[in-house]
Amino acid sequence: MNFIKRLFRANPATEAPSIKFGRFSDSYKEEERYLEWDKSLVSFEKGEYLEAFELFLRYLQNNQDNLKYNREADYIEFELYQGSKKITGRADQEKISAEANIAVAKETNIGFLRKLIELNFHLKYSRYALNDDDAITLTFTSYMLDASPYKLYYALKELSVNADKQDDILLEEFETLEPINTGHLELISDEEKEVKSQFLHSQLSHVIDVIENGKLDFQKYPGGKSYLILATVYKLDYLLRPEGSTMELFEKLHKTFFTKDGKNEQRRNHDMLKNLKKIASRDPAQFHKELYEVKSTFGITAPTSHERLKELIDDEIPNMDWYIQNNYREVALSIPSYIVGYSLFNYAVPLPDRKLFTLYYKILNQSFFNDLNFDLNFKQENKLNKPKIIAAVRDIERQLKSEYPKFSPNSSQLVFTSVPRFAKSYLLMMRDLDVTKIKPTQ
Repeated sequence: MNFIKRLFRANPATEAPSIKFGRFSDSYKEEERYLEWDKSLVSFEKGEYLEAFELFLRYLQNNQDNLKYNREADYIEFELYQGSKKITGRADQEKISAEANIAVAKETNIGFLRKLIELNFHLKYSRYALNDDDAITLTFTSYMLDASPYKLYYALKELSVNADKQDDILLEEFETLEPINTGHLELISDEEKEVKSQFLHSQLSHVIDVIENGKLDFQKYPGGKSYLILATVYKLDYLLRPEGSTMELFEKLHKTFFTKDGKNEQRRNHDMLKNLKKIASRDPAQFHKELYEVKSTFGITAPTSHERLKELIDDEIPNMDWYIQNNYREVALSIPSYIVGYSLFNYAVPLPDRKLFTLYYKILNQSFFNDLNFDLNFKQENKLNKPKIIAAVRDIERQLKSEYPKFSPNSSQLVFTSVPRFAKSYLLMMRDLDVTKIKPTQ
């Protein structure tokens, strides 16, 4: 986005836009939700199945208005949202059923039917089917006797996450399919889509250029190439939150590197770069279709402790030193960015870590955020703005102090002589944090 647009945007001093970053996680619930879960377990053990199910639904509710239900004397009807899909269901004392309509088939096609059969092999609780209206549905049923809160959580999560993921993919792959039940999606502006699309392609073009035309010999140093690709993919996933095919390609690229299939690092890098170019070559109009705001019930990432982050920092940060000493700035910077991105892509990290990671991205990608109508000033003429950065760190500390009383980032550890050295010092500062959460009083 150019200077003129920023110059004339409305009141730049107002509060930051309400744009969400990062995938939804259900690991940051209020304490009362966990109490509902405990009560649900007790009711289920007593055979009070409807009461247990209602308490389970309360546990799933979050501040996104993601779930609604109607309780009658002998049954409960409910609906919940997961991304682009609405899941509806009914439970009584004997049985529970749930389904998500994914797409409507204008005509039967052997291609998507074969695809659905293949997808069924990977599912544990739910199944794809065609209903009487020729709609592709994902369904789950169970007797309540077997439907403990644990089983319900994993079953409804499997149904919801797969329905949300597959609708965009199937619609793009098969022209005979039409969308269904998308009225709840929150559209974003064309300007925001364009900013995100330009950022996607500029970042991909840049990393491809560094790999193919940079001065480092990646045949000798394949690890540097891996860091560059993965750090870029994780960053784009967190900042852009695309759905559909782009999200699937990001996940495929991640799995390409970490799947133990006997391939050496050179081969994995080759496959990852191939997928990176595939993303870059896609029609921007297709990418625009994958950008929208959603409500979600289930998070994809599993919660982890700050100790896991410390281990990751200890394992990876020393790898920066050789690249810094030999002036391979881009590769050096990709290592702390890989740590940040890998943590956010794979885990629901503690809230203080998540907020500091988001600040890290804001500092290093200031132009992108300002193009989205933020008003950041962490860099001035390519120099880091020390007072602004320290103030932002302290602001996060103030926000979280009541819940995390031992959370006290030591900003004196930060080094501002260069961006790679700053990034290294930033993660070392985070490594030493105590993010113990205070136990609420009953």
